[in-house]
Amino acid sequence: MNRTRGIGLGVVLVLATAACATRPESSARIGGGGDDTVLVTVRNHDFQDATIYANWNGLRRRMGMVVGKTTETFRVTWRNNEIRLEADFIGGGELISEPIPVWTGEHIDFVILPFRIIPGA
Repeated sequence: MNRTRGIGLGVVLVLATAACATRPESSARIGGGGDDTVLVTVRNHDFQDATIYANWNGLRRRMGMVVGKTTETFRVTWRNNEIRLEADFIGGGELISEPIPVWTGEHIDFVILPFRIIPGA
């Protein structure tokens, strides 16, 4: 079954907070950074594992994987003042956020809510 998720089918919550936000430095996924980075925390409330991508004005970069029902934090290099986050689900389907305004030092919280199969979709 080919399932495609869109903003209309899956609900995504994206929050950008100021640079003074608490940074979970203990996460193994974060790695080193500098002044030109953005933190992205992905909370996957779905059961499916997802590969997460940062799309900077058409330049798609893989950030990593978030197993179902877990949370991971990634540090990415800031490339533009607008980003789209994408989740490519291992079992099929995808989720693409609306453009998110972002600046260096910010922290984005990307929440993937559980997906329900909608009859006829």
